[in-house]
Amino acid sequence: MPTFGCWSRGTRGSSAPQRRPLRTMRTLLVACIVLALPLTVMGTPADSVDFRPEHHQWEHRLLFVFAPTDSNGMRAEQEAAFEGRDPGFRERDLLVLTVTGQNRGTQRAAPGAEPQPLTAAAARRLRDRFDVPDDAFRVVLVGKDGTEKRREAEPVSARSVFDTIDAMPMRQREMREQDGGGE
Repeated sequence: MPTFGCWSRGTRGSSAPQRRPLRTMRTLLVACIVLALPLTVMGTPADSVDFRPEHHQWEHRLLFVFAPTDSNGMRAEQEAAFEGRDPGFRERDLLVLTVTGQNRGTQRAAPGAEPQPLTAAAARRLRDRFDVPDDAFRVVLVGKDGTEKRREAEPVSARSVFDTIDAMPMRQREMREQDGGGE
């Protein structure tokens, strides 16, 4: 006797339809759901930041560190170069953002501060905006005016970043105001 859809007649003289194909589909569906569940839980943490540079214009300078992977040697070297320099970053209103791979990243108020994860969309958007390939290492400094001030293909020292910022007219004005009591 012919079979139709997921029902077939028994082959042992039974007239009751067999339900094996339906059971197999149900098992497959449950397996897919079970396997996909961790991906939805790990996908986007509830506290992820949908970072947009334009929201920080005139308030913060932004230092982006792009690396191919979390374990990239230049990324580790860059983090080591910034270690212990938190006061200098805070004094210059400098946020540090690290973007690794295609869709991972963190935002920190300073190198030693607690990192906040970026959304995958934000990480991708930053790579696209600054035209950094997924397999490249780059350090990009953006001024408070929102324009790119410096771009390097190798790790840079904190002192070098501070010198670049301290030479900017806006930073010079900030330093004069700090020294003169705001006058």
